[in-house]
Amino acid sequence: MDLATVLLLHKSSFIVGALCFFYMRWRSREPGLDLLAVGDCLLAFASTLAGMGEQGSLPREIWTFGSFSVGVTGYALMAVGIIRLSGRRRKLSDWLLVAAALALSAVVGVTHWYLDNQMRAAIFNANSSVFLALSSAAILVGFLRDRLPGRIGLAASLMAAMTFSALVVLGVVFPEYGPIAPRNAFFMLIICHFSVALFVVVLVQERAEAKLSRLANTDALTGIPNRQNFLASLPHQLKHGDGFIMIDIDHFKSVNDRHGHEIGDAVLVGVAQTIAAAAGGKLLLGRLGGEEFALFLRDQTEETLFATADDVRRRIKALSFVVDAATVRPTASAGVALWSDECDATRLRDRADQALYRAKRGGRDRVEMYAAPAAAPLQSVAAIAAF
Repeated sequence: MDLATVLLLHKSSFIVGALCFFYMRWRSREPGLDLLAVGDCLLAFASTLAGMGEQGSLPREIWTFGSFSVGVTGYALMAVGIIRLSGRRRKLSDWLLVAAALALSAVVGVTHWYLDNQMRAAIFNANSSVFLALSSAAILVGFLRDRLPGRIGLAASLMAAMTFSALVVLGVVFPEYGPIAPRNAFFMLIICHFSVALFVVVLVQERAEAKLSRLANTDALTGIPNRQNFLASLPHQLKHGDGFIMIDIDHFKSVNDRHGHEIGDAVLVGVAQTIAAAAGGKLLLGRLGGEEFALFLRDQTEETLFATADDVRRRIKALSFVVDAATVRPTASAGVALWSDECDATRLRDRADQALYRAKRGGRDRVEMYAAPAAAPLQSVAAIAAF
């Protein structure tokens, strides 16, 4: 493949990337996409300058220094964009990478290293490999926070691009030791740029889908799993030791009526956070609706199940919310039920609900354990015969 075709593909990879990033920035508010788009635009422009220079359309000093300085700045902006996209934050210190690229351009300009093809190519690709390494590291570190598959593909693409940039440097500086020719490594680098654009789009799309999933499965007010999520998370097969706890805030309607819905919402959030803290990530919990919450536990006895429910009740009773000159101190009632052979998850939840109603009727601010209704005594055979 001739040099003109390679340079055309090189420029095309950045144009495609810039179009993808501009479009995704228009559709999404993810940080870094704008810088990625501008960085790819600069890289496409640098590639255009190099192509025009190779064709003799521009003076040598203009196209060599112009393509170098614009290109290293483009890679710096690309790295800043990737770092911001990965971390979802903006920091002024990110611009140090751009400052470093501009400083490198100044040094190369003063020393006139850009006029030496070998020197220019080695410095440019060494610079790009450093920025690509920083970008891939940022993506991998971010994987610890949101484990999205798109991060793996993006990190792999960036690391491959870094490797081929380094191979170009090796082939230029030490031609006899390079495992592949610089032209072939440069061509593979072009493929990697297409791959980077693809996986950035994939990552942004996966984040959007994850956000929709969270919104669909999380109660908007309290931040804990909603009814749909909680019920869908219950195991299909129950076993000995499985238990349900149903919790209901006492006299919650009067809190809303007396103090307003804003205070009522604060009470709901406080109670939900208290239950979540008690659950500690080991128990299934959810807000079933209104002021009613549920917990599902495994490996329980009647004593441990009752103790857990009573601990939650005590924690809720310790809450207080200051309203003007008054203080709202919520209490809660709870009903608990332990699995037995003849019931499924729905029936077990209903039993905990029955125990909850018994706690309400018994005076509230208490825990009741479900007890199966006593069997009616059998009539004697003689009585039946007489009848």
